[in-house]
Parts: sequence; C-alpha cells; structure tokens
Amino acid sequence: MAYQALYRKWRPRTFDSVIGQEAITDTLKNAIKRNTISHAFLFSGPRGTGKTSCAKIFAKALNCTNLQDGEPCNECENCKAADEGAMPDIIEIDAASNNGVDEIREIRDKVKYAPTQGKYKVYIIDEVHMLSIGAFNALLKTLEEPPEHVVFILATTELQKIPATIISRTQRYNFKRISKADLEKRMMFILDQEQIKYEDKALSVIAQVADGGMRDALSILDQLLSYEADSVNYDDALRITGFAAKENIEKIMLALLNEDAAEALKQTQVALNDGASSKNILDEIIDLATNSLIVNKAGADNNSTFLTEDFAEKIKSFSSSRYFKIINLANNALNDLRYTNQQQIPLDVFLVAASQEEAPANSTTEISQVTPVKPSANNDLQAEISALKKQVVDLTEKFSKISSAPRSSNKDQVYKLPSENNHTKPTKTRAEIAQEKTKKPVKRVKKNNEQNRKQVYHVLENATREDLNAIKDVWPDLLSVLEVSEKALLDVLEPVAASPDQVVMKCKYALWFEKASSDSDLLGKLTGYIEQFTKHSYEIVLVPDNDWMAVRNDFVQSHKKELLAKKQQHIDAIEEKNEEAEDNSEIISKAKDLFGDLVNIKD
Repeated sequence: MAYQALYRKWRPRTFDSVIGQEAITDTLKNAIKRNTISHAFLFSGPRGTGKTSCAKIFAKALNCTNLQDGEPCNECENCKAADEGAMPDIIEIDAASNNGVDEIREIRDKVKYAPTQGKYKVYIIDEVHMLSIGAFNALLKTLEEPPEHVVFILATTELQKIPATIISRTQRYNFKRISKADLEKRMMFILDQEQIKYEDKALSVIAQVADGGMRDALSILDQLLSYEADSVNYDDALRITGFAAKENIEKIMLALLNEDAAEALKQTQVALNDGASSKNILDEIIDLATNSLIVNKAGADNNSTFLTEDFAEKIKSFSSSRYFKIINLANNALNDLRYTNQQQIPLDVFLVAASQEEAPANSTTEISQVTPVKPSANNDLQAEISALKKQVVDLTEKFSKISSAPRSSNKDQVYKLPSENNHTKPTKTRAEIAQEKTKKPVKRVKKNNEQNRKQVYHVLENATREDLNAIKDVWPDLLSVLEVSEKALLDVLEPVAASPDQVVMKCKYALWFEKASSDSDLLGKLTGYIEQFTKHSYEIVLVPDNDWMAVRNDFVQSHKKELLAKKQQHIDAIEEKNEEAEDNSEIISKAKDLFGDLVNIKD
C-alpha cells in the first residue's frame, strides 16, 4: 500500500479525538443526541484546526445506523463507506475549483432528490469564500429553505469574505488555534502509537513553528521522520525548521539586556550559520522577552521556561521598559523583513538598536556626550567605534565654531567671478552665492505646483454638480473590481470636483500623491473603471489634501467676478422660467374662463 501522510493517517474519526475544540464538538454531539439538527453550518477558523475533520465526522454521525452517545460507531456500513470516501450521500465540494454559478445551480437542482443510503444528504463545501458573488446568490434560497433531508456544512479560513446574507442563514462555529501543549500532547500520542523515539524539546520546536495548526505540526513531523526515520531529535528539528537553539537565544537576550552589541551579533551569527532564519530568530527573541517579563513581574514558574542555568536570576535586575523596548524593536524588524531581500540587515539593525542604553526622558542628547559602549571581546570593533566617535565630535566642534563666527566676517570674504567682455562684475559674498544656489530647486518645485494648480483651475472653471455626483455614485462599485492591493488607493483618494472631461481627486498623504502621480498604469486602470461604470470618460487630476483648500480659495478669489456673474445668470434664468410659467398659467386660466372644461392643455 502507498505511503500515507501522518495528517491523513491520523485524521480524527470521532468528536472525542478532535484536539483543542471541545466546546464545538460537545455542541455538535448534543445536537445529534437531541435530534436538533440545523439545515446549515458555517465552520470558520485558521488552517489545520479541525474544520474539515469535524464536518466529515458530523456528516458520518448523521448517517450512522448505530450511534454511540452522539458519536459515529465507525463499524456500520455507512460509517465505513464515509471513511473510505464512498458514501454517495456525503458530497464534498472544493469551492476553489468549483466556484461558478453553474456548479451551484447543479447543487440546487439535485438537493430535491432523497438520500440513497443514509438518512441525510450532506453537502460539505470547503473554502467557501472562494465562491463568486453570483454563486453565493444562487445558493441563498436553497441554503435558507433546503429540503428536510439536506444539511449544508460550509468551511472557510477567511470569514470576512463571506456575505452577511450567507452567515445569517447558518449556525456559525469559530475554530480557535490549537494550544502548544495540545499540539505536543497529540504528537506524543501519535509517535507512541508508531513506536518512534522522540525528544520533548524537538516537539516543542515543531509546535512553535506550527502556530496552532495540527496539520502543519504533523506535516513537519512527517518531514523529520523522512530525514531520520528512527527518532525525532532536537538538532534535526532545529535544522529542518530553521529555528535557532533556545540556548543561543538566551545568550542573545542576555547580551541585549547587558547592552553588549558585539556579543549579540556574534551569537546571532552562530545561530544563522547553524541554519536559523532571521524571522525565526526574531520570533524566538519576542517569545523569550515576553516569558522573561512574565517571570520577572508576575512571578510565574520558571523551572521549565528557561534552559540556561541561572538565567532567571540574571534577568531579575532589568526593568520592564528594557523588555518592552526589545519587543517593540523586534516587531518593527519583523515588519521590515517583508520589504527587503537582505534578510540579515533588519536583524543586525535590531540587535544594535536594542543593545543601546536608554537616554533619560528629561535630558537632551548631544553628540559630544555619547555614553561609551561597554567593553567587549571584539577590540577591533571597539577601536573603530571610538575613532568614529572622535571624528563626529571634532566635526561638531568645527561646525559650532563656524556657526558662532561674527556675521561681519562674511562681508570681508568675497568671491571674484570671471569677467565678461573685459568688464569687471561686482563681487558677491558667500551668503549671496549660497542664496543663488538655492533658488534653482525652489523654482522647479514652484513650476510643478503652478502646473498642477492650472489643471485644477481648468476643472473648477467648468465644474458641475452632476459630474461630481456621477463619480461619487460609482465610487463604491470600484471596490468590487479592484484588487486588494489597489483598494488602498480608494481610501486615500476622494473626488472633490468634476467637469465634463476631468475630475479632481485630493490625496490624503503626500507620499501617496507622489506615488500615484508617477504610476500611470494605476491611474489608467482607475480611469478605465470609472469610464466603464459612468459610461463617460474622465481624466484624473490629483492634488495633495494639504493644498486643496488653498487652491480652491485662491480660485474663488481670482474668479470671484466670473462666479458671481455665472450665479446671477443662473438666478435670472430661473426667474425667467418662473415668469414664463406664470404667464402660461394666466393664459390657461383665461382660456378656462372662456371655454370651461372643453379646454385640453398640452405642453
């Protein structure tokens, strides 16, 4: 027989064998015992926490002919067929590959047929959030009022993507992450049954990497057994998962607390050479700092928390702010890892920053008063740091002398420029030359601002309320077509004025304004969707949020007469229309006086 992965071989077959979800399994068992079966269930939660397993056990129990206190017997024909995947009344559907309207309509047409072998026909739809909007709509009515013999079980890892109309028609069960202790206990049970030796520290590493998912834990365990079939060793677990040894992490933590950057960098390099990743080192430092804080301040038991001898005694003297600083800096470094290919740089920056002495809150930091770094084993690094410090102090003193020199001295020191056509040009001071040098970039920025201002003015001169309302009406519709990364654009953009051919959008942040202005593909995509929904073409003009009110007020002041004239013209047109209506009503009343009810009024 072909090899079967551990997570498939040891998939739970009864509610009692499901780990870490006792509240949910007890509820489902009681529903079966009391025969209070709902027509639809929604199982949501992280991957590998037992959603599909519970769905299969529940479906098997509904059709079991010999129930044992709400549990399937696993011995009758229906249970055996369900375990083998041959039960015709239990239909499993993967919504990721069957997410269209046609597939759901096929389900809707077949639910009316009675079950062939069991009592209930059970539909298990996995990853249901992958269904399209049309498929969800096709499922609504059937999900609300299915035949008495049909039960729907929907499973998803992303509850926020399920329409509220679907959620309201189901009983919802939220599966939680499985605790580290439960993961270790389950792995011990499986290894004991398989008669495989193991080290408790190795299982602890696997449970930490699995992050609350039983399937992930068993997959890593399977990988370790492929590496070394006879046993599960701590060193192999570190090597396979890329986690650093806990002893090394404790040494790094002590170096950070003692503000010894060189030792922290040295121990970290040892861990990296042993196969650890920057992410895993940061994860373990956060975990260790949190545990250290709890042991110090909450008096928790430290017998099994730390591996290094006397580690708990060595960390007792440090304040809570030191741990908070390390945790915050480590979290920032983890975030920086997502945006760089140089994975070791954020880790090294974190180690140096976390090992710096905290400056007093009420003192001003000066470069010349830097606290000396504590002596370390690396004398070359210490000497280099001292030399750099001396250079910075010297430069600072020179700068302060130049800044404090009398202003009159600048007048005496002049530059003579080359003459043109043998005519001597007047000499210029340093201040005047520096001022001329700084004018060029200012002019360039001013030119860009003026160009953007002219575009906004052009829109405001021809702006109409109808065009602006047309853009705002389709704004929510853009959410349904833009990708997740592009939807953030709608949060920072807001249409504020529109003419028949252009629309002004203010941008909340200057960084986004620069990014959106230079990204022609993104603006083109947004323009295309707006044209698709409004049936009209609009060119987008961007303006920073900080500049919008100033540009608008300047336009109103500079075009005050034109705006007043246009407003007066609009008022005159309304009055003329009202007078015309009054004249028409007067003519109609006279006609009625002359001819009575024989008058037939047509516009």
